[in-house]
Amino acid sequence: MNDFQCDDGFDCTIDACGVGNVCVHDPVTERCEAGRVCEVGRGCVTTTSCSSDADCDDAIACTSDRCGVGGVCTQTPIDERCGMGETCDRAMGCVAPAGCASNAECDDDVACTNDTCGVDRVCRNTPLDERCSTGESCHPTVGCYVPMPCTTPAECDDGNFCNGAELCVPEFGCRPADAPRVCDDSDACTLDSCDAATDMCVFACDTARTECGCPTDPPTCAGSFRLTGSATAYTCSSILGSVVVNVDFSTITMTNDGGVLNVRLAAQHFASPLADVVAPVCPNFEATAMVLGGCDEHYSLRGTFSDADNFSGTFSVMFVNTDGFSCSATNCVNQNISVTGRRM
Repeated sequence: MNDFQCDDGFDCTIDACGVGNVCVHDPVTERCEAGRVCEVGRGCVTTTSCSSDADCDDAIACTSDRCGVGGVCTQTPIDERCGMGETCDRAMGCVAPAGCASNAECDDDVACTNDTCGVDRVCRNTPLDERCSTGESCHPTVGCYVPMPCTTPAECDDGNFCNGAELCVPEFGCRPADAPRVCDDSDACTLDSCDAATDMCVFACDTARTECGCPTDPPTCAGSFRLTGSATAYTCSSILGSVVVNVDFSTITMTNDGGVLNVRLAAQHFASPLADVVAPVCPNFEATAMVLGGCDEHYSLRGTFSDADNFSGTFSVMFVNTDGFSCSATNCVNQNISVTGRRM
């Protein structure tokens, strides 16, 4: 082996055949444009690859630094790692808000609160019972409410899990929750929400972020599909010229019917669909049908879904002579036709 045989195709590397006939590729950043670096296997790049989370440390304490798919670093700002009222900036770290400049900027849309911008540019929303009707109290988030007598918090539960836990102050009665339920699992790859219908926090994987590796829903093996291949139809006749087999599988419809996968062809000379037991077959399937007679006809469509909309497989036609002569009286021959299906 020589140096020429070790050429990796990248101009910024020095390629040589080293000891033991092992190729060596030395990166030379000076051969790249300003602001780019030379990386073995990638050439001149703006951002170097990472192999671990440690490679992505940006020295900003409030960001979550991860080495994602393809060796690409991501720095996700997490406000919870900052102090009260601060937000996390990818470049600056924890920063305090600019603050308010007028009372109008502090309006919380709660009629019974007094909304002011303080000298420290921080909004204050003070509840005033005087702004409510007789017998009502002012709550800073829900507004005016009627306190109900209580002795335990259970008596104050309004049945809404997501708006937080109601309070019982025996001398004053039931009080609305001070804040809505906080659903936070501290995982940057989940979208956190509260489901009032199920009274549960929901943590859904963020499919928009490829580095999270979110699971995808498996194919259902159901729907209408257009098939392509070397052939999408088959006919054959008796020696007298009459058609005995006529199937068109250019389009198919797959349905899950009571635990059975039924496949109906675009056209066929027999009534029943091709059928397969669904669970646990999909995304792999093999639907079959048989027409009995002196020359038995066996039909099958088997395949595998690569995703919810596409599959590849084989459409087969096989003839079995059961009376010793019926198949011989036709020009029908066994077929194995490779096909691909795409959702219509």
